[in-house]
Amino acid sequence: MEKISAGSQPMNRLTAPFYRIHWPLIIYRHLWRECWDIFAVGLLAITVIVFMGRITRVMQMIITKGVSLIDIGKFCVLLLPYLLLFTVPMAAMIAVLITFLRLSNDNEIMALKTSGVSVLQLLPPILAFALVISSAALFFSLYATPWGNQEMRRLLSEVTKRRADLGIREQVFNNDFEHVVLFVNRVPTSGGPMEGVFLSDDRDPQVPITIAADKALLLFDPKSERLIMQLFQGRVLRLSEDATSFHSIEFETYQVPLELFKFVPKPKSEDEMFLGELRQALAQHKPGTLDYNKLLVELNRRFSLPVGACIMILIAMPLGISTQIKGRAVGLIMGLVIFLLYYLLLTAAWRLGQHAIIPPGLAPWLPDFIFLFVAWGLWRRSRRDIPIGAGAFEVKRWIKRKFMKTVDGGQ
Repeated sequence: MEKISAGSQPMNRLTAPFYRIHWPLIIYRHLWRECWDIFAVGLLAITVIVFMGRITRVMQMIITKGVSLIDIGKFCVLLLPYLLLFTVPMAAMIAVLITFLRLSNDNEIMALKTSGVSVLQLLPPILAFALVISSAALFFSLYATPWGNQEMRRLLSEVTKRRADLGIREQVFNNDFEHVVLFVNRVPTSGGPMEGVFLSDDRDPQVPITIAADKALLLFDPKSERLIMQLFQGRVLRLSEDATSFHSIEFETYQVPLELFKFVPKPKSEDEMFLGELRQALAQHKPGTLDYNKLLVELNRRFSLPVGACIMILIAMPLGISTQIKGRAVGLIMGLVIFLLYYLLLTAAWRLGQHAIIPPGLAPWLPDFIFLFVAWGLWRRSRRDIPIGAGAFEVKRWIKRKFMKTVDGGQ
């Protein structure tokens, strides 16, 4: 039987199909593993960086106010779904970009092409990787993020009820309560009574009152669902109705109900609604109104983000193959720039769609259409073996040639 050489091992025509079938699987497995390895490291790093940027201010308030570590942990967990909705596609795109940058710089792409392997034959593992990432992004968009936002608001409400003084800043005139101005000289971090309290209450324009007290506590009354300020050792100054005199009353304890700061359940915002709730809310609003536009934009954004994640991964592959610049840092920077452009386009389209400058149902898909066109152009250049920047290099060489002719002519 006729022998066929396969490297250093001979094989016959019966075993040749076996090698033809299994060689792409080896390459696919290699690409699959390398993408996931870089993705895991990138996801951890990017999520930590973005997480620290989002949580710094809140953590500062929580730590200085003495909220328990359990509540801090809950807050961190509930914040993660929203962050992962963006960091997962970002890390995936960077992983594919760095993978193919390395293959291109190590001339492995050239070796594969020389062996008869086209760029399109390398697509299946990357396409499978993109589908997995898009599915994860779809899960975060449709389920995890709305759940996290709902639970986040519930947690903040519970913490505020337990520690009603969280929003009070010391030595600052606080006007968080309507028609009430509050000044506190010292707010203890342990949750004890506030010291040096001054309160101006203008809720009754006919009889405004001013209260100065040595200490005060903010309490939550679960029966009336409102805040009550209990003051100790102070004085109440009340202006008479004819505004000709003041009445002064000293007290040991005094309570001021803050009825206008109730914990009344507010309607859900669009980013807290699940898919069925968004559709129900759309049916309750008149088309063309601002609320309707916001809901329609949010409904389409839930699907456009996962699709955008897949498109950015398909951009990363030909971009990594065609880019001639070496270094993983280049891939990281390029990936961050691409995702930043996508996010800016998405934000701009979101604003324009809400105000009906562009159709609200089309607005979230606008970045996907733009990036899909970019992906088509990059794949076209990659199949023709045209490196990124080749056009700029030709322009530079033409300018240099013209310049040298001018210099030679002048001499």
